[in-house]
Parts: sequence; structure tokens; C-alpha cells
Amino acid sequence: MVRARTNVATTHRITAGNLLHQWGPQAWIDMVMSKRMLVDRAGPLVPYTFLPILRMSGDPAEIDRGWAEIKQRREKIRLLDSPRERWRKRYGNFVREVEWALLELRRHFTQEQYEQIVVGTSVALAHENSSDFLEMMNSMTEQSARATPGPDRGGEPSRMQQLAFEMFNPAGFLTGPAEITEYDPAGGRVTMFIPDCGWHSCGDRRSLPNPDKLPEEGCLLICKASFEELFDGEESPLRIEFEPHLPDTSCTARMSWKARA
Repeated sequence: MVRARTNVATTHRITAGNLLHQWGPQAWIDMVMSKRMLVDRAGPLVPYTFLPILRMSGDPAEIDRGWAEIKQRREKIRLLDSPRERWRKRYGNFVREVEWALLELRRHFTQEQYEQIVVGTSVALAHENSSDFLEMMNSMTEQSARATPGPDRGGEPSRMQQLAFEMFNPAGFLTGPAEITEYDPAGGRVTMFIPDCGWHSCGDRRSLPNPDKLPEEGCLLICKASFEELFDGEESPLRIEFEPHLPDTSCTARMSWKARA
């Protein structure tokens, strides 16, 4: 059963912790990355790839009506919105439109065809539009392996390491707040726990194409399957594995790479 949660747009009391969450360094990083990666680079997935496929597979007029209606649900970014709120709205808009397109695609293709279209397109677009992000993730892995002085650094992260991660998580724009539960750079392993993934929590449930169910399609195909193919530990030195705890909104992400010889 999906756990109840308060919409993140709800007004909170002004506290030091909330100010840091809304205006702190990670909020600014996520705001910038959401514009750069979700709006500018991944945004074309629906209008320029999935939508033309849908028009060729079904009634074009019906598809266009559905697309126009789902676009009307976009949350507008306001001048005084905090960086965190801007991230939330952009992410929620992206998820809503992707989920609509994926649910429509499922109506016209077999499960195998559907997965090939979604994952194949997502991976190809990432290689074309986001090669710098892929290189950054891989280079961070290689630098971590070279910088680790010895084989006995595994275990739980220190408080300073956890704080540094909370202040600069390069994948935070995809996950939302997260914590490191295993830290072993010498062994080439890091495990991250995401208590309330942004894919499930950023959009108002009532505005989703299927308000009675978590937005699972993009979680499993756009996020999990595509990232696992992009970072497979073979073509890429970094291996990423996602374990969504559906129907809960939490997830465990495991990153591994070749340890020092």
C-alpha cells in the first residue's frame, strides 16, 4: 500500500533546516541541473520522439488532444520560488509528461517492444545530449579510486563525508535527498539510500495521468533501466544499480567500480 505523504509544496515553518533545504548549496545544484539535464536535454524525449511514434501508432487527433491536456497541468515557476521549489516543479512537470507518454505507448506495443523503444531512445539521447555528464560521473569514479590511499577505508561514511555528500550530490537532481549507507572507495563500492525519490514525490499526485498509482513506468525504464545500461561496468568504468522499493517511494542505489590493484 502506498504510504501517505504530504505534498512538498505545502508551506513549512521557517527553520534553519528548512532554509538550508530550500536555499542551500544542494538546492542550487539541483535547480541548475534540473534545468540543464531535465528541461534542456531530456525534455525532447516526449515531444520529439515519443509523440511522433504515438501519432503513427494511433489516432493523431486523439494523441494531440491528450498531449495538449497534459501540458496544461504544468506548474509554473514563480519569481520568488526557492531553488528547491523550482527543482520540484521542473521535475514534477517532466515526470507527469513522461508518464503520460509511456502509458500511451504501452497501449500500442508489446512489453518487449515498449521497453526497447523507451530504454533505447533514452540511452541514445543521453549519449548525444549528455556526454559531459556521463564523462563527469565516470571521471569522479576514476579519481576516487586513484585518491584512495589504502584497502582499509571501507565501512560507514564519517559525519564529514556524509555532510559533504549532502552538500554536493551530483545525482541529487534525480533522486532528491539521499544518504550514504556504505562507503568503501578502496573496494570500489558506495551504497546510497533514497528515502523519498523525487520521481515519485515531486509531482502532485492528482495531476498525474494515473493519480491512483505511483508513477512507476519512468522509474523502472527511464531511471533504473536506462541508467543501468549507461553505467554497466563494461562500456563504462562505473556500474550503477537501482533497487526501487515499490510501492514505497524509497530506493537503494549501488555504485561500484574497479578497485585499486
